[in-house]
Amino acid sequence: MTRTAQEAGTPLVSRRRRGWRGWLVVVVIVAVASGLLLWSASAFTVSEKDRTDPESHGPDGYRALVEVLRDHGVTVDVVRARSDVTRLLDGGAGTLVLPDPFALSDDSVRAMIDAAPATVLLSPSSAVLDLAIPGAEIVGYGTTAVDAHCDLPAASNAGTIRPGALMTGGDVACFPAGGGAALISQSDEGRTVTALDASLLFTNAHITENGNAALALALLGQHDSLVWYVPSWNDSDAQGTSDATLADLTPGWVTPALVLLALTAAVAAIWRGRRFGPLVAERLPVTVRASETLEGRARLYARARDTGHAARILRRRSTAELGRLLGMGRGATTDAVIEAAAAAVAGPRDALRALLTGPEPGTDAELVELSDRLAQWEAAIRAAVRTEGKRS
Repeated sequence: MTRTAQEAGTPLVSRRRRGWRGWLVVVVIVAVASGLLLWSASAFTVSEKDRTDPESHGPDGYRALVEVLRDHGVTVDVVRARSDVTRLLDGGAGTLVLPDPFALSDDSVRAMIDAAPATVLLSPSSAVLDLAIPGAEIVGYGTTAVDAHCDLPAASNAGTIRPGALMTGGDVACFPAGGGAALISQSDEGRTVTALDASLLFTNAHITENGNAALALALLGQHDSLVWYVPSWNDSDAQGTSDATLADLTPGWVTPALVLLALTAAVAAIWRGRRFGPLVAERLPVTVRASETLEGRARLYARARDTGHAARILRRRSTAELGRLLGMGRGATTDAVIEAAAAAVAGPRDALRALLTGPEPGTDAELVELSDRLAQWEAAIRAAVRTEGKRS
């Protein structure tokens, strides 16, 4: 008795263990996927910061330039709010470093530029360039190193640089190439605005190339104090008119979370979709005899007057029955059955072929006639097979 109970309980225990193992595998996969997504999200965030932050040590940051400026006695304040920029400029700061202020309105950008004795635009957009230096525009891109060819001391003393974006406009144009200049400058009422593409020139990876370092120190170190503004959407005053994308306006964890949910759903679908479980016999409330099912389908065919469909069923069944009586496999073709049946009873092949492959009957009478003739052929083959068996 005890042994039988244990044997009966063993499959249940095994199924439970398999179930727990399946859940454990799912949990491990989800945990690993979560870790990878969080790591990729953090790596992406660091990568984006490297491209824009003056405190970044990455190849696309400006930390090396900031440290060199401080070593030369320049006070560098990295700020991330417009209010701090205004406060420091009102306190006597001399130079404003302004990367593309994508999150600010034109009025805010204009107010900061007007408050600074010297403004250096690093990689400005066309709109900001025209706002700071009216009439200026971006006209191309330079790839080969060029000399200053201008009277601006900060540029002429730097030697050669490899320009990025080329611009036109301003009072002074330096490093000409391709119909534009890598650096343009304009002075108005004691304020100077200088624009250049520093996306490569002043980064940690390229600051030591050509005359990049000399140009950066001359432009950014012309006063004893410098304010470096870092734009962000958190400091935006132009939400209603900005071109921010949905990704810019959503928290950083939203995308990894959505990807994780999609991955979890996919894993669950694969896991549950391929495991249907054992077949279970269900006791029906009533027993339906096969003859009743047959009669019910026959009545449906009769009500629909679908004699063609009924004829096709009769022919398929009769062909299969003839093949079975003649000892032919299920894969036997209709032509092979016709040849074998005609040879077994020495009957006309064309007549049997017309029965099995001829046109469909159009009336109930023709359908009944077809059924009777097929039954006659089956009876004849059955009798021939029995006679042959008695002789052998």
